[in-house]
Amino acid sequence: MKRQNVRTLALIVCTFTYLLVGAAVFDALESEAETAEKRRLEAKSRELSRKYNLSSESYRELERVVLKLKPHKAGVQWKFAGSFYFAITVITTIGTGRPPHGAPRAPPASDGGSPPGWGDAPGKRRETPGKSGSGGN
Repeated sequence: MKRQNVRTLALIVCTFTYLLVGAAVFDALESEAETAEKRRLEAKSRELSRKYNLSSESYRELERVVLKLKPHKAGVQWKFAGSFYFAITVITTIGTGRPPHGAPRAPPASDGGSPPGWGDAPGKRRETPGKSGSGGN
């Protein structure tokens, strides 16, 4: 197998492993809290049914109305598949720090490095060889 193919395969395996670990972390962090919240809400629903003497059918109808008002609160939001999708969206927005393909590039400097001032600290320009930046010395 060519060296470039091995590197590419290693990168794919590492990226996929990173995504799986990230999804597992998100799933572990979020699903426990949602499960506890679900139990608390189920206990509250039983309490309300007893308190207001609602039949199970009446309570289910009330529940349907409430769920239609808040559709994003219906069901567990952080399942493993959703966590994996979130991890993918995180990794795809990180980027490489390079300009996209087809973006214009600056011409190379005469000394083989970056043009004067490029890559230096903000507000500090690098001197071009043979030129003084003092303005008249």
